[in-house]
Amino acid sequence: MERIVIQVDDSAGKIYRQLSADKQLLISDALSLVLKKAGNDSSDVEYRKLLDEFGQQAIANGLTPEILEDLLKKDD
Repeated sequence: MERIVIQVDDSAGKIYRQLSADKQLLISDALSLVLKKAGNDSSDVEYRKLLDEFGQQAIANGLTPEILEDLLKKDD
């Protein structure tokens, strides 16, 4: 596995550092798939499955469409 550095806003960095190792690994795997998709190396099925999993986890953790909309509107 190759280590890379990626810039995120301060709040995202803080959240990431507070996650468990398992959740950090999930984020790493997800980012790998997103990057592969951007380079057309990943299948649509794999990518959609990952997005569905993230959506289900977000809902299970209390994310609502209204909260998501508020988060997307924020300028950090």
